[in-house]
Amino acid sequence: MDRRLTLTSSYMEEFQPPQKVLLGPGPSTVHPRVLQAMARPVIGHLDPAFFQVMDDVCEMLREVFQTKNTMTVPISSTGTGAMETACVNIIEPGDSVLICRNGYFGIRLGDIAERCGATVHLMDTAWGQAVDPQMLREELNKHPGLKAVGLVHAETSTGVLSSVKELVDVIHEHGALAIVDAVTSLGGHEMRMDDWGIDVCYSATQKCLGAPPGLAPISLSAAAMEVVSKRPTKVQSFYFNLKDLEAYWNQTRAYHHTSPINMTYALRESLRMMMEEGIDQRIQRHARVAGGLRAGVEALGLNLLAEEGHRLNPLTTVAIPEGIEDAKVRRTLLNEHDIEIGGGLGEFAGKAWRIGLMGESARERNVFALLSALETILSKEGYEVAFGASLSAAQRAIATFDEG
Repeated sequence: MDRRLTLTSSYMEEFQPPQKVLLGPGPSTVHPRVLQAMARPVIGHLDPAFFQVMDDVCEMLREVFQTKNTMTVPISSTGTGAMETACVNIIEPGDSVLICRNGYFGIRLGDIAERCGATVHLMDTAWGQAVDPQMLREELNKHPGLKAVGLVHAETSTGVLSSVKELVDVIHEHGALAIVDAVTSLGGHEMRMDDWGIDVCYSATQKCLGAPPGLAPISLSAAAMEVVSKRPTKVQSFYFNLKDLEAYWNQTRAYHHTSPINMTYALRESLRMMMEEGIDQRIQRHARVAGGLRAGVEALGLNLLAEEGHRLNPLTTVAIPEGIEDAKVRRTLLNEHDIEIGGGLGEFAGKAWRIGLMGESARERNVFALLSALETILSKEGYEVAFGASLSAAQRAIATFDEG
């Protein structure tokens, strides 16, 4: 029997993904220019033409990180892979480290550090609040001899932005390396790696950088690379071993693994678009649309969960009103309005919506589309809505942003 005649499964049909407005915690919407770059012909990962692509990407990443670090490269993974890269290269079995936890991803960072064989000390901050420098100083005084301190710049689970420069200063007062998670902040908030003295900083492509998920930029200072190069034990991971990756990206182009060629094209194009827009201008765009969203949400009578003064621009956490079903609202947004937002994680599961305005998704039209849809949906769920109030508030905040 000719099996080609009997196959009726959906995999025999061409997949046509639905068009959605991605306003969750990631991935964000990808510009057609970036998608077009991904469709260019595949070349070999050791082709000299691809080496130029690699060099272009690294040069632009240094601009985004605001660093001169030679070891600034995209890891072939998502953001969690970069988190693991940072830990497995810096931390050896028996090392003592401190992890600042004020949300889900600080918890994950501590988990990975523990898996590296470290003695992990934890400093917990209430969800929705930023990591406090004085609290960190007091905690560090209890643990002399720490090798590294890990913290999350922009906690995606809570929408909180911590003051990295102040925290890094405290960390260096105690002679430890500073490992900073910038997965949600890089490209959407100010990041000055060299000026702030950050030793290890990592991110991901699918948020403010405007590329699909699949690569994770990381940068290490000279001091951090010295720790990596002089460690007496082997890095626990072959794949994330920065000694070998450095040889491929920056030195002899020695083979390590097959790079995701077309994803690297995509990152190059998304970074090129950032250079065209201007890094500071992109950061301002994120701030402007976030201000509009927050004003609109509050005009709806909804509460923001992140501490005032430390609210993340690329991601806003909104408290779900009493009596409103989380999943039903998100499902209606997705199915009837083609808008995706995220639910809460960890302590905020079932209690919060996470609304992302990142990269190409950080556009005024998306703010208005979401607020209009929320007014309609919440009204049908019995929540009292003053129609148009959220849109008016958002418009006013956006229109007067530069006056602030």
